[in-house]
Amino acid sequence: MHGLPQIEIGPKTNIRELVEALPIAEEVLSKFGLHCAGCGVNKYETIEAGAAAHGLRVEPIVAALSQARLSARVPTIANEDRTPLRRAPGTFAKRAIFKHVVPIMSGKGGVGKSLVTALLAVGLREQNLKVGILDADITGPSIPRLFGLREPLGLQDDPNAQPSGGRPPQPLMVPAVSRSAIEVVSSNLLTDQEDVAMIWRGPILSGVIRQFYEQVLWSDLDFLLIDLPPGTSDAPLTVLQSLAVDGVILVTMPQALATMIVRKAANLIHQLKKPILGVVENMSYFVAPDTGKRYEIFGPSYANRVAELANAPVLARLPLDPRLMELADAGRIEEIDDPVGAQLAQALIDALARSPKAQETISLI
Repeated sequence: MHGLPQIEIGPKTNIRELVEALPIAEEVLSKFGLHCAGCGVNKYETIEAGAAAHGLRVEPIVAALSQARLSARVPTIANEDRTPLRRAPGTFAKRAIFKHVVPIMSGKGGVGKSLVTALLAVGLREQNLKVGILDADITGPSIPRLFGLREPLGLQDDPNAQPSGGRPPQPLMVPAVSRSAIEVVSSNLLTDQEDVAMIWRGPILSGVIRQFYEQVLWSDLDFLLIDLPPGTSDAPLTVLQSLAVDGVILVTMPQALATMIVRKAANLIHQLKKPILGVVENMSYFVAPDTGKRYEIFGPSYANRVAELANAPVLARLPLDPRLMELADAGRIEEIDDPVGAQLAQALIDALARSPKAQETISLI
């Protein structure tokens, strides 16, 4: 049709450029569950790469986009064309060496996984170890706030990439670096507005996690900690099935409901044949600063029950500490003057020494 954009539509077409030239393309891509063109991760992605990340065939996407350009309408998309392929995920590629990969998980939200992840990272850094955090809680990221990180992630050319098809190599994300040299990648660092909502469905979340692992210029690390979102669905499955993790840390709190849900997470980990390195009970008690008396505000501890089911030790019972909460809210978690981080890190190192690294992955389709 006369006057319509003449941008070429094919597997190698850049999504951002396509949507800028043909706005209806964004509606078409959303029907397939692909990122919108405004996503920072997707800025340099092609249709082919986006389809591969989400387990989709590229041919129906190209066909639908071509039809939309001719008719100026979003065509009907067949269910089988927008359903991710049901296959076991492949092992994710990586550019750096990670000596240990440890996800921090809990079936329930609000138990303090991000805080435990941050304390672990700080404690490991105190032992002069190189540490990175992959914030896999895409829709509810907390890690950047804990470390006072607000600048969007930078981009840098892949030093090992070779130009192909006349296009320059795809730039890679550069991790943010905290004051104590902890590398961080998070969806909240894709934009300079930390309150922007990431309205993404499950397959997209899995694709973003893959990009955070594969398309980031991580340094060689002693520990890559992965802060998982609550639940036992897309994000935890992606990490546990696709990465050679050393083991999982389960976070719980002294509440019967939380304990029951965390036990579900433990059962999932066992089904995936991954080791559980240990259990951390957060908000376990409160010590009155004037008397030193200990109060179990949320009730008696359930840590031993969870640990028994998980067939793993209790790594730590962390108290409610107003000073720690103040530092966390201010983005100054690295200023903690308390041995809790070091103790937690040492407990993890000891647990790793007792646990062989798991390599097997299975599919739960």
